[in-house]
Amino acid sequence: MTAPRVVVIATLDRLGGAERSLVELVARLGATLRFTVLVPGDGPLAAAVRAAGGECRVVPWPEALRGLGERARRARLPGLVRAAANVGVLRARLHAEVVRLEPDVVVTNGLKAHVLGALLRPLVACPLVWYAREGLEDRWLSRLVLRALGRRCDGVIAISRYVAGEFRPLVPGPAPIQVVRNIVDPARVRPALALPRDLTKAPGAVWLGIVGALTPLKGQDVFLDAAARMAPEVPEARFLVVGGEPYATEAGLGFAAALRARADALGLAERVDFLDERDDAPAVIANLDVLVQSNRGPEGLGRSILEAMACAVPVVCVDRWGPRELVEDGRTGFLVAPGDVAALAERMRRLALDPHLRAALGGAARRAFQTAGDPATLAGAFRDALVAMAGLAPAESGSVKDVAVGDR
Repeated sequence: MTAPRVVVIATLDRLGGAERSLVELVARLGATLRFTVLVPGDGPLAAAVRAAGGECRVVPWPEALRGLGERARRARLPGLVRAAANVGVLRARLHAEVVRLEPDVVVTNGLKAHVLGALLRPLVACPLVWYAREGLEDRWLSRLVLRALGRRCDGVIAISRYVAGEFRPLVPGPAPIQVVRNIVDPARVRPALALPRDLTKAPGAVWLGIVGALTPLKGQDVFLDAAARMAPEVPEARFLVVGGEPYATEAGLGFAAALRARADALGLAERVDFLDERDDAPAVIANLDVLVQSNRGPEGLGRSILEAMACAVPVVCVDRWGPRELVEDGRTGFLVAPGDVAALAERMRRLALDPHLRAALGGAARRAFQTAGDPATLAGAFRDALVAMAGLAPAESGSVKDVAVGDR
């Protein structure tokens, strides 16, 4: 029997957390599913998919659509008008490619991809599954559009309970929603990875880091504010900011430059290292003493949290959204309210000063990751959900099923 063909519509050609999670699925399910990923450009994502054994086709996106986003600093109405004028062009390109490929199911990875997939659905004779990883509470336009198109979606695979709850009101009851969290490869992300050669960690230094795209949503400025509060009490502490600006939608914000200026203004210039986007981020995480995730806005799950847990690095993260599902306060890390700089600084200070506490929380976090993060189980859950939603196996109509997430 020929393996089902899965066509994935991706919104980025770079490797962010969403794209890395997709590549993990391609690598692990290639024997049972034939993946073809439609990418906007022949960039790092296409190379990674091919290396994982999948196929890539480049379907260029009009610039007006690539740069469209609710968090973009640009005139909303003109941007929407330009984007709307180009939707038909991109839909035609995608339709031609999908017809050539004759998939058994189309999967969309990203909000704009969800919309495009729904616009294609009446034109193609195969089911549509939204691979959902976004919080929507600060995206009124996305909620409005997805609600209008939700009847065209045959199922949703969500990376967290939080995301499933965000999408359930948008998709009519007959369409199932299944929760399957991101895969992190324990062979590649593990304790004691060698420090990247371009970095040096002084004896006795304590590294506290934040890892992710540089965007106000991720809250790197909140991290710097908390660092400034606790730094005088921990002279051996250094603060690492790991990430670039991958999103065309936020290219005009100048957030990276603002972060550097903020570090200067806070008197942290000599103690903060901005490491930009890195392919070896897991090796940086493995050499941190504390990972911080200080989101000010919705986080679907938190891939860097999972990677820190896999590396036995204790985490301080927000007590809300997807991260809340991963960390048990006081046992596998610390939870703080979003935007509470004082509480964040106190947890950072406490961990920086207490190596025994770091070891205890980090060890418990790694055990929790090992319990709930088995890649074969997660990949199998994704495959089974997708096959059922594609109509190739029975599905539970209208259910929100929680698989392979595990309790904290």
